[in-house]
Amino acid sequence: MEQAYVPIWLDCSGRTVIIIGGGPVAERKVSGLLNSGANITIISPTMTERLLQLAQLSEVSWIQRPYRQGDLRGAFLVYTATNHADINRQVVKEAKETGALVNSADEPRSGDFITPSVVRRGRMSIAVSASGSSPGAVARIAQQLEQEYGDEYQVYFDFLHQIRQTILSRIEDPSKRRHLLRKVLELNILDEIREGRFELWSDEQRNNWIADNQEGNE
Repeated sequence: MEQAYVPIWLDCSGRTVIIIGGGPVAERKVSGLLNSGANITIISPTMTERLLQLAQLSEVSWIQRPYRQGDLRGAFLVYTATNHADINRQVVKEAKETGALVNSADEPRSGDFITPSVVRRGRMSIAVSASGSSPGAVARIAQQLEQEYGDEYQVYFDFLHQIRQTILSRIEDPSKRRHLLRKVLELNILDEIREGRFELWSDEQRNNWIADNQEGNE
C-alpha cells in the first residue's frame, strides 16, 4: 500500500528537538527550525561552519560526541542525518520507543514524517512535497514558487493579520466578521505594495475601514 502523509504544521515552541549529525543535511534541518521557538540540540563529533556559528550564538546547543543510546530522552522531534546507516536505524528505533516523532534522512519511510520544501514569506508558508518520490522535482517547483510569491506577500500577510485581529476584537457578530474578512480580500493591497505606495494601516485607519464597511450589513 502506498504510504500517505498528512500535512500539518507543528507548534515546536519550547519543545526539545534533537538533530543527530552535523553535516550539510543536518544544517538544512536546523535552518527550517530556527524561527520555530524550539530548543534545538545537535549531537555530533563535528559540525559545519554554519552550525558552529549558530552554536556560538546560542541559537542551538551542541553535544560534541557521537550519538549514544538514551540521548533522545525528552525529545519531541528527532532528525537523524549521519553518514552511518546503522546509527540512523538505532536513532529511529529509540525515537519510536520514547514516543518522539522521527525523521531519517537516508531512509525517510522508516520514520514518522518527511520534511517538505518550504517557501516562507513572513507569516505565509507554502510547503511542497511529493512523498519522497522526487526531491529534485519538488526543489524545482519550490524555486518557481519563490519567484511567483515575492517579498510583497510578507507585508501583505502582516496587513491581513493586523486587520483580522482588529475585526475579531471589535466585532462580535460572526456574520459581520465573515463579511468584513471577505471584503478586506477585495482591496488592492498587493498592487499598492508592489508599487511602493503602501504603509501598514494605523489603528485609526483600521477602525475607520471597519466602520465604513459595516454599512448595509445590518
